[in-house]
Amino acid sequence: MSEAVAKRVLGELVKTSGYSVDQIVTIFYNRDSKYSNKQLSDHLALLLKSVPNGSRYVELFLKSNLKDTYATLVLVLNRLAKDLKDTKKTAPLQQQQQKLQQKPVQPPPQQQQTSAGITVEPLQKRVSVFESPPLSSTRIVTEQVTPENVQEIKEKLVQATSGGGVNRLSSSNVGSLTAANILSLGLNHQAPRQYFEFSHQKAPIVSWNFNYDELYPLQSKNVAAIPMASQEPIVVKELVRCLVALKGSLIMPQKPHSASDPLEFQLSPQLVDSCRDMVKEILPFAANFSCVQQFIEESSILEGGLVLQALRSVLKTLMTDYYLSIAQLDDSRFQRQGELTMQRLLQFLKPLFPTMEELAATVSEIRATNCRGGQVLTLLYDRITATSGTIEAQRVLERLIEAAAVPFMEMLQLWIHRGVINDPQQEFLIEHSAMELSENELVDYWEKQYTIRQEKVPCFLTKYADIILRTGKYLNVVRVCGSAELQPTISPVSKPFGYRHADQSYIDAIEEAYNFASSSLLNLIIDKYDLMGRLLSVKRYFLLQQGDFITEFMDAVEEDLRKDVDSLHPIRIANLLDVTLGLSSAKHDQYHDELKTTLLPYGIVTQISKIMDNEDAFGDPLGDTSQLKGIECFAFSYKAQWPVSIVLNLWTISKYQMIFRQLFYLKYVERMLCRVWIDNNKTRQLFAPSTAKLYRSAFTLRQKMLIAIQSFESYMMIEVIEPNWHIFYHNMKQVKNIDDVLNYHQDFLDQCLKNCMLTTPELLKPIINLCNICIKFCDFLAVSMVTPC
Repeated sequence: MSEAVAKRVLGELVKTSGYSVDQIVTIFYNRDSKYSNKQLSDHLALLLKSVPNGSRYVELFLKSNLKDTYATLVLVLNRLAKDLKDTKKTAPLQQQQQKLQQKPVQPPPQQQQTSAGITVEPLQKRVSVFESPPLSSTRIVTEQVTPENVQEIKEKLVQATSGGGVNRLSSSNVGSLTAANILSLGLNHQAPRQYFEFSHQKAPIVSWNFNYDELYPLQSKNVAAIPMASQEPIVVKELVRCLVALKGSLIMPQKPHSASDPLEFQLSPQLVDSCRDMVKEILPFAANFSCVQQFIEESSILEGGLVLQALRSVLKTLMTDYYLSIAQLDDSRFQRQGELTMQRLLQFLKPLFPTMEELAATVSEIRATNCRGGQVLTLLYDRITATSGTIEAQRVLERLIEAAAVPFMEMLQLWIHRGVINDPQQEFLIEHSAMELSENELVDYWEKQYTIRQEKVPCFLTKYADIILRTGKYLNVVRVCGSAELQPTISPVSKPFGYRHADQSYIDAIEEAYNFASSSLLNLIIDKYDLMGRLLSVKRYFLLQQGDFITEFMDAVEEDLRKDVDSLHPIRIANLLDVTLGLSSAKHDQYHDELKTTLLPYGIVTQISKIMDNEDAFGDPLGDTSQLKGIECFAFSYKAQWPVSIVLNLWTISKYQMIFRQLFYLKYVERMLCRVWIDNNKTRQLFAPSTAKLYRSAFTLRQKMLIAIQSFESYMMIEVIEPNWHIFYHNMKQVKNIDDVLNYHQDFLDQCLKNCMLTTPELLKPIINLCNICIKFCDFLAVSMVTPC
């Protein structure tokens, strides 16, 4: 079954349809079982509509119970190609038969009569398509037998039958032979045709390697009685046959126990020592050739991948050249003239020994390590750099790696110029993980959608693997969501390039493609999707930069947030947010609709611990919230659209939430302390002088608490957030790719979290405890001042 034949037939069929060869191949690969067998058969019927009896091949496709639908298609197309070829062969014969039928019928030849009165019919040559060619140079002339040459025929028959083991003819028997008897015994006698019967049901596999099957035993040769001068041409002939993997009777290959075992030969004991030594010196070359030929035949399976197929192709070309060289040695003219001797054969093969030995060692290592894709290229590259053979052997290895790298470099070109992976056999250095753009998976989309297969990275691309990964990722995002004018249907630098061992121009092509892709995605996110505008919007709400909005919002939700979180209604809080956004200056923010509210099932300390431990920090609806107040669980959330969500993903928003929750809690405590101060100013005149003296220390403590809370709040907003924001804003003006944006943004958030002491639970817990003490103190004063003493 040949895929090349199938694709050639497919190329003829698609001319009359609206498909291309690549589209048909993609359809019948049927990844993820996208098409049913009925749909695939309909596609095949459309392709074969112009083929006579095309429905027969559609039925063959449906009856072939192969799990691989593409392999079934290749089988059907090969059957179609064979039928078309047979039709072309039989067409001339049919035309010839029609011409013969149109000719007038010739009368039968007249019978001739000899002088002895015997009627003799002239012999006619028997024509048959299956007639074997003559096995002897002696020609049988079918002329009329006359009484004059009967005696001559008798004498020849006596001489021919006088050998050992054949009964001699007596004179009486010879005398009884007549012309009629001779014709009946010899000329008109047809011996029964001997047909060969296979000893097994399965037909022998066509192979260019040694055939170890004893189905065709060779006749042994007795060379011991032949003089040494005459023995050498016979040995040379067998040795030449052995060099092209044909076994003989004097040099017999022994079938290895496993594919990794070296090939050994058994020499006939009839060989003289001088010939035996030279044969042993040449046989390693034949063993290496057999090893290469075995690899070529084993790698013909498509599952090996495109790189191995390309390597197999160039090895077949090299072996074809080798065959031609051996064919020149096997020329009958040289053997007749005695020009090809053992010594000359050895001299001819000596320069080829290092090359064939290196090829055999290379394919043996590939087979032993089961390399695929980029691993094969790495192995070839390492052998080139480490080879100690001749310059010619190194050049052959360079030819191998350049040819084997062609499909790999085509996949690389498609990735860095289109952002698309076409890797059916999983041999490319980039791996694609199918992920939907859902809310939860956006957290890891940018990092896990495309990853590097470290084992499939060729060693000559190790330094550029990260650039290659990012180039395709950038173009993939632009292709998915970019506008028509920004989507690069093909990169302007997408000139075909390949691997050359002495030329690294492919590196320049990779860098140019990276620059193009990074600038395209950066322009898309910053210009079209206004990344900085969205980041400023997030800063206003999460970092409390929109002062009037925060004040009005806290006035609206303060009473609700004092309650237990289980008694709160999230819809009510969301409605209060919408009302506050509409009444404050935040209504002029075009992205304020993306701001949402949420009630997390844990406090800020727990959230910090989850994030530091790389746990799920995005909500646990089954968490225990019976002891939590609304103010401890409240937070903002932000629903950024794709592709801005690459920057503002859930991990990033969770970091903003931690800063917001700390600032919002401090702001809440500050408001409670300020309210107590206002209440104190209203009621202090109602106290008696003796009683007012008792409250003076409590008022002093309240003021110290307020100063501490305001100081910490000012530290976070003025000394930490603002300086780091200015650094981040300055860096954003100099970014060259989206990864720089991600890195600068993460650095900004990490610095804010670290300097605000939010990444260290040992420092955060005392601050939270201090805030809780302030709240309890405010509640105590509020209750104590209800009735003046």
